[in-house]
Amino acid sequence: MHLNLFTECAPVPSFEGLWRDPDDRTAEGYGSLEYWTSVARKLEDACFDALFFADVHGTYDVYEGSWAAAVRNGVQIPSIDPVPLIPALAAVTDRLGFAVTYSTTYHPPYLCARVLSTLDHLTGGRIAWNIVTSYLRSASGNGIGEFLEHDQRYDRADEYLAVVRALWERSWADDAVRIDREGGVFADPERVHQIDHHGRWFDVRGPHQCAPTPQRTPVLYQAGTSGRGLRFAAEHAEVVFVTLADPRRGAEVVTDLRRRVAEAGRDPSSVTVLQGMPVVVGATQEQAKARLELMNRFHSAEGRLAKWCGWTGIDLAGHPDELPLSELPVQGSRSALDAVRRTDPSREWTVGDVRRTVSTVHLPMRGGRFMLCGSASEVADQMETWREIAGVDGFNLVPFPPSTGIDDICDLLVPELRRRGLFRTAYDPAEATLRERYRGAGNARLPYPTRPAPSPDTATG
Repeated sequence: MHLNLFTECAPVPSFEGLWRDPDDRTAEGYGSLEYWTSVARKLEDACFDALFFADVHGTYDVYEGSWAAAVRNGVQIPSIDPVPLIPALAAVTDRLGFAVTYSTTYHPPYLCARVLSTLDHLTGGRIAWNIVTSYLRSASGNGIGEFLEHDQRYDRADEYLAVVRALWERSWADDAVRIDREGGVFADPERVHQIDHHGRWFDVRGPHQCAPTPQRTPVLYQAGTSGRGLRFAAEHAEVVFVTLADPRRGAEVVTDLRRRVAEAGRDPSSVTVLQGMPVVVGATQEQAKARLELMNRFHSAEGRLAKWCGWTGIDLAGHPDELPLSELPVQGSRSALDAVRRTDPSREWTVGDVRRTVSTVHLPMRGGRFMLCGSASEVADQMETWREIAGVDGFNLVPFPPSTGIDDICDLLVPELRRRGLFRTAYDPAEATLRERYRGAGNARLPYPTRPAPSPDTATG
């Protein structure tokens, strides 16, 4: 089983209002190097695959046409950039991987390639790139790029991947770096190449500024669940992060994804599927329920609405309750909208229905569907059910509460998974890179060839 810990460099990772919990450390800790190094050490001691950093550009300013609700509730603002954290966390760990979010819409591909190569060098090959196309329209107001419509963002991302993969895989030969002190040749210029990419979105000459890293290309993560997002994942991703509603319906999504991977000419078994789920685990079921009650106590309906409206681009406060949701265009994250619809697919959802659903706390009577919840034994049972029925390969665990929940996962859940033979008791010393942890020793390199970029004449959008 593969396990990641999902978090954000913000005072409210995933649960709006939980910064108010006096026992939680994220409100002050999100900006502290000491806090993050302690988290990284804890996860490495538990032999996690990776620490996964989500990130956004811009602010959640759709709800009521303002960012006031997001600021008031600490909804991904303030936040810090996770990229500079990673070398510091790598310095206090030896094997833990790091998945970092980097946008194909708001960063140039040449810069992206250099940043991620730098991280892969400094970590000894422990980097994954969570590829996002970015959904917050407000980011365009900060001068970092133009906001694009949903499918157009993926069209651009296809070409973006062609550029960065060419820089990583084709620019430097394996033997280009010679470090010949007597001959005075550091690297052989005949073994370093321009990529000369000229496309619809980008013109990038090259060569890549970084010599090959332990993985060359970082492990490619992707989390889109729309039809266009799944097509992108099938063509590019090695690890797909999904948020499935329940195991049986989730199995259909996983099967569809693997079918798409095969149609893209890749081995379906080479893609690792991780289910993203909040987890509340206690020494007993009663303790888990007591922790869950914190959500009732500190939940912020306003903060939740601010985030959901930012995700989808729909201002639920700006439309009458009776308006059918189907009449509203969505140019943000479609997966957030689909998640609400999946709770009752037969229903004709209205704006009022969604607003009430989004802003209300839904505590599970028992864990396993929208949240893993219970004693360590009960949560492990639920995880086994997901693996057996949905066919997922592991989990992106979202700890609840955000910081004390990490201790619960590592101290209570991981030992139970190990007792059942479901999770490693130590890292395999032969798996030196993060990609090898997914694909086995000796497989540090990208397992499929770099695809040519779409022609400017044939690209759609």
